[in-house]
Formats: sequence, C-alpha cells, structure tokens
Amino acid sequence: MKVAIVLANGFEELEAISIIDILRRADIDALAVGLEKKCVHGTHGIELVADEILDDIKVSEFSMIVLPGGLPGAENLAKSEKLGKILRDFDANNTKIGAICAAPWALATAGVLKSSYTCYPGFENQIAHPGYTNAANVVKDQNIMTSKGPATAMEFALQIVRELKGEQVYFKLKSDLLFK
Repeated sequence: MKVAIVLANGFEELEAISIIDILRRADIDALAVGLEKKCVHGTHGIELVADEILDDIKVSEFSMIVLPGGLPGAENLAKSEKLGKILRDFDANNTKIGAICAAPWALATAGVLKSSYTCYPGFENQIAHPGYTNAANVVKDQNIMTSKGPATAMEFALQIVRELKGEQVYFKLKSDLLFK
C-alpha cells in the first residue's frame, strides 16, 4: 500500500511531517513527493528532501494521494495542471484523496471536492465551494478526506490509517502515540 504526500514550495511542515511519520508508523509506504523538484522548502523555512518527484511516480501504484496545506504551498498545488489531472484521475477511479488546511483549494480547482469538506477556518472563502463545515476536525465525503490544519494533522493522519489499515491498527497506533 502506497500513499503519495505531495509537497509544493510553501507547504506546512507540521502537517507534512506528521502525516508522513504516522503513515510510516502504520507500515504504509508513505512517499514524500515533490511537486516539481526533490528539495522542497516549507512555509517556515524547513527544507525537506522528497523521496520522488511527481513526474517520476507511477500514480497507478498508489492507494491514496494526500496534500498538506500551508501558503503558498496550497496555491502552488492548486495551480498545477499536472496535479489537477492526477486528482481527477484518482477521483474517476474512486481512489482516496486527502487534503488538509488550505490544500482543499487544489481539490476544488481540480473539480473533485465533494459536497462536504473542511479546511483552515476562514479559508473556505478562497476555496469558494459549497459544503464547508467547521463541525469536525476531519470530514470524509465519499473518497475525499479533509481536515482543518496544523493542530488536526495527527488526527487526520490517524484517520487515514484507520481508512487504509482498519480499526485494529488505528487503535494500536493511537494508543502508542498517546493520542486521546
């Protein structure tokens, strides 16, 4: 099972690292994938060296694609025509897609965001898609999972684990991480 975590310059480091780390703890092959290059700069000046770049991955090998937020990272994701096509292909095949913080913007731009989603509070105006809810930290609608932001990154990653690996792995990892 492989998950691509796509990083664009300006990504939110806390979200990206939390997701990659927690998925790997669950024995999910979580690959950091640079949108355009391997060395990607986060919004707070942390540079991450991705495992692959988007042009070099075989998207059919992945069970899910996840987009961390942050600015201008989410804007860079939303502007990528290549990523937009991949998101539409994933959606057409009912393959899982996740986005946190400002990254649901890329899902809306690609036309795959469903009728219920969440994002960083206040950013729903930029996303300009009906169905925003602030009632939950993680919202799942069909094959799309969204979350609010840095403070919800661990919860989001654990829900991805639950979705991909089931209840037993989810509860064990949640306990091991001391997550309440």
